[in-house]
Amino acid sequence: MNIFVIMIRTILKSNQNNLTITLPDNLVGKLIEVIAFEIKEEKNGGKVEPKKPKLSQLRGFLSKKSSESMHDHVNQSRAEWDTL
Repeated sequence: MNIFVIMIRTILKSNQNNLTITLPDNLVGKLIEVIAFEIKEEKNGGKVEPKKPKLSQLRGFLSKKSSESMHDHVNQSRAEWDTL
């Protein structure tokens, strides 16, 4: 089971009310999600950084199976680094 998803993220300022996107070949014919929302900016034009969630707020975010799979993957990756 592959729990990692390839995502494309682009932040831009639109000058008109339509947008055309070009998808990578591996996404053609697949169900995709496109989300557009406003990113708040400070008066000086800087982006407002979102607050980082507390660990207690993340409880239950992943299923136990996903959590175990991710934990195993991290452990395997660390073990591979240790052998280099």
